[in-house]
Amino acid sequence: MKRFVSLLLAAILVVAVLAAVLPSVSGSELFTDVKKSSDGNWMYMLNDDGTAKTTQYVGSAADVKIPDSIDGAVLTEIGTGTFCDSEIETVSIPSSVKTIGWWAFFNCNSLAKVNMQPGVQKILFGAFINCLSLTEVEIPSTVYRIDTDAFAVSVYNENNVKDSSSKQKVSVQSYFNNGDFVIRGYDGTCAQSYAEQSYLTFESMGSISFGDLNGDGSINNKDVVLIRNSFIRNDKLTVEQKLSADIDCNGRVEEEDISLLKNYLEGKCAYKDLLPFSGSYAKNTRLSGKSLYCAGDSVCKGTGTDIMGEKLYSYANYISDLYGMKLKNDSYGGITLAKQKDKKDDMRSVEERVLAMKDRYDVIIIEGGFNDLFQSIKMGKMTDKSDKSGKYDEYTTAGALEKICYFLNKNYKSSIKLFVLGHRMTDMDKQEEYWSLMRRILDKWEIPYVDISQESDFCNFNDEITDIYFAYNEKLKGGDGIHPCAYAHANIYGPMIDRKLNELAVSDSSITFETKTVNLAMGESYSQIPSYRGSNYFVKYLWSSSEPDLASVDQFGNVKTHGIGTAYIKVEADDGSYASYCMNIKNKPLCLFLNASELYLKPGETFRLKEILINETASYHNSFISTNPAVVSVSADGVIKARSAGNAKVVCKTCNGVKTECVVSVE
Repeated sequence: MKRFVSLLLAAILVVAVLAAVLPSVSGSELFTDVKKSSDGNWMYMLNDDGTAKTTQYVGSAADVKIPDSIDGAVLTEIGTGTFCDSEIETVSIPSSVKTIGWWAFFNCNSLAKVNMQPGVQKILFGAFINCLSLTEVEIPSTVYRIDTDAFAVSVYNENNVKDSSSKQKVSVQSYFNNGDFVIRGYDGTCAQSYAEQSYLTFESMGSISFGDLNGDGSINNKDVVLIRNSFIRNDKLTVEQKLSADIDCNGRVEEEDISLLKNYLEGKCAYKDLLPFSGSYAKNTRLSGKSLYCAGDSVCKGTGTDIMGEKLYSYANYISDLYGMKLKNDSYGGITLAKQKDKKDDMRSVEERVLAMKDRYDVIIIEGGFNDLFQSIKMGKMTDKSDKSGKYDEYTTAGALEKICYFLNKNYKSSIKLFVLGHRMTDMDKQEEYWSLMRRILDKWEIPYVDISQESDFCNFNDEITDIYFAYNEKLKGGDGIHPCAYAHANIYGPMIDRKLNELAVSDSSITFETKTVNLAMGESYSQIPSYRGSNYFVKYLWSSSEPDLASVDQFGNVKTHGIGTAYIKVEADDGSYASYCMNIKNKPLCLFLNASELYLKPGETFRLKEILINETASYHNSFISTNPAVVSVSADGVIKARSAGNAKVVCKTCNGVKTECVVSVE
């Protein structure tokens, strides 16, 4: 569905919404075990770790200061729809809160000021959607993820519109992005990227570079020392250094930040894996221009998106358009995962469609389960983990899914495979039972999946949100809660599936080094070609050294050593995969020994000479030479081969010219 960006239309719709009587529905209806706080202001629930999550604000104050704990439990999350349709005017969010949930402040039309303390980390989808009075916000440096439609967005639906092309009543969505909205934040953080991507005004509060405390343009041990000295010697860090040192984004500089930084320096993670950057990811070049096969029900087909002359659109189209893929969408509304005896032709099950696949596909996405739930298909049971026979009861959900997994693993080993479990439906009691069974089966067969119901709060939350994000149903006179509209496919389903596909592509295209540890003398040079997906062909790499003062690396991976110590040489590909190797730089050798100083061989025999250096010295570029090649030959790595009777010497020389020899007699 296209976005209608029109100030006039938005103004008309705003007046209409403000004049309407809005339903009083909150996140409390989504959760079980909800309690009321002792002060009477909050409905909340306890998380598995004992922390608290709000589900509804039931207080009456216009100026709200959210507490850092509720009834003794630390408050870490403002849950879905907590302030939905509230008349609050200002809100202060403490540092204990890490997550501001989906639609947390939906339709808070009077909310004009938001004060977030450092420590807030995630602002999820639509958190401040339809907050008409909110025109600016300051984002702490600890926020590393801001989802779509978090700020400056108003979305409204006009229901019961006559669609001349389909001859039906439909719902038309209007989207308004307030380009005058001001986001204040730090350069290089997600606040800046969100503002730029959403075409909002960004006002810089300063520049920080996570990890690079001394501002020398690289992350190295000097930065670790700065943090450690702030603990050991009470050395003061500047405001900018404190912000840069907060690697775990909790608003404090602690020992954990040093551990995380050292993990990066030691090659245990990529820069993108540090928390400040984990909310964004690079698109994987491996996915571009590939072939995509999708099989599923009406959700995958895009039912309800073909209004006002538009074509069907679903997450399958989103993915194929994003990467220029050739798409075959073999989906149909109403079909089940399980096989049914009385269903033929178009109503063939997802299982039957997958088993009929013949062409080769680079990416395969399978989705389904809703209709098994709606039609009360027998769930069946997962077979034993050792059962890979391929013989399963295809007339049950479990059996059909196992058959699909068996088929894909047997016939499409090299393809990227992904199963999509649909969003949560609040009025379907048995959904979790079905979804849990399917998750276990997918785990058994090691088929990756994205579970929209678990990984997001997208659901038929209330009548108003259901109208906005789901296809219109004439009988219901509103959104059906089943079929996402095109906007939801492009902004919720699509990006979640895209992120998972990128994770799979990166893991499948991992980089490796043949040698993980290298010992060099100061002044020596070295290079090692990484293997990318088992091949050594050229890939766009970004090279870096954990200690440039000890070992510098150029854009081609050539290393020069300058000092004594340990450095980690890391390479990252543009698809997000990475690898590293350890370089120990030692003093040049003063003496050299071999594992043999005298040898007696017969023609044809071989012996491997090995260099022995005293501790704390190294020489990588050693050379071997035979004084009489007709009697004894020697390879570059010291393998001697006796050729004919006689005597010879094999001389070994280090990188700095230190020599020793082995006398060889061939009888």
